[in-house]
Amino acid sequence: MKKNLELWSKVEKTNPAYTKKAKISGHQITAIAPQYQIMQVTEHFGVYGETWGFKDIKLDYSLCDKFNLVVFTGTFFFPNGEFEIINSCKLYMDRNCTMIDDNFAKKIETDALTKAISKLGFNADIFLGKFDDVRYVNDLTKQFTPLPTLENERFEKALETIKAGKYSVEKLKAEYQLTDLQTKALLLL
Repeated sequence: MKKNLELWSKVEKTNPAYTKKAKISGHQITAIAPQYQIMQVTEHFGVYGETWGFKDIKLDYSLCDKFNLVVFTGTFFFPNGEFEIINSCKLYMDRNCTMIDDNFAKKIETDALTKAISKLGFNADIFLGKFDDVRYVNDLTKQFTPLPTLENERFEKALETIKAGKYSVEKLKAEYQLTDLQTKALLLL
């Protein structure tokens, strides 16, 4: 793997549990839970506002009268650099421009964040259209499904079957999420 794609390959897959289908302006899309995105970026870069986020945010209302658009500009920063982001959002919810969307500022910043982190590879599978493939999403769901845990009583029985040669340590680790104590017990075999 090339060093340039190192981060991308770590963050490109999206847990389907944090997505939903949505219809935006007549287009069917896969929406990603924003809090999930923030959690993912925080995991890789640290605390929002300290090591990553936006700075120098400006909202431009000059296109409101003619196009019903507010334009967001800002600088997205992260540990390895920074870059400019531009985005737009409708100010009014209706065609007659009588109902202001009181969430427009939140929506425009959230969408700008999605655009910024997508440039780094976050949730790339969605933007590459892979979520349109049901088999891909099903496989991904399996990947993100946590392994079941093993009660101590059942773990003890598993140890007995391993000692008897009827079960393997590798199979046990592949089928169950073991506690630290259970993992240490396996080292004693």
